[in-house]
Amino acid sequence: MKVIRKGRWISCLPPTKEKLNQSGFTLVEVLAGAAIIALVAGSVIFGLNQLNYFAAVNRLYTAAQTLAQNQIDLILTKAPYNPALNQYPTPNVLQTGTYYSDPSTPNTLYGSPRNVPIYTDPSNNNQIVVGTIQTTVTGTGASIGATSLNLLQATVTVTYTYRNKTFTVNMNTMRTSDI
Repeated sequence: MKVIRKGRWISCLPPTKEKLNQSGFTLVEVLAGAAIIALVAGSVIFGLNQLNYFAAVNRLYTAAQTLAQNQIDLILTKAPYNPALNQYPTPNVLQTGTYYSDPSTPNTLYGSPRNVPIYTDPSNNNQIVVGTIQTTVTGTGASIGATSLNLLQATVTVTYTYRNKTFTVNMNTMRTSDI
């Protein structure tokens, strides 16, 4: 109740119906506001899940690129390679053909696919995502006149699966003799 003072008299009258209807929100207004908040929250959560998925895909793709680049570096730096003089055997990673490799044993080549870790959980060392590294080395047959350039082309392919989707990273390089 409200106390209203009019002149000398104090009146304790209850509020009128008009005053009661004007305070607060109606049930429809509250439900409409809750529905809008629910839509906004759902959209935000969906967006954050998408961002998390794309971040994970990009982290894995970067890891696969690193594995492919490491194999390319091994192909480009394995020495000595001078097939014209036949002084040294050709390094194993420069043998023509297709082989699979494992970074944990870089000097061993495999004839069949071998699982290599793309992502390992740092807290418990479980291999979460695994893939394969395939290398194909071919001779180009390039020559100048009668002199062979001993030019090799290598293609490294890293393939892995994440959330039932297969991803592939391809890198190419060329290698010629050291001398």
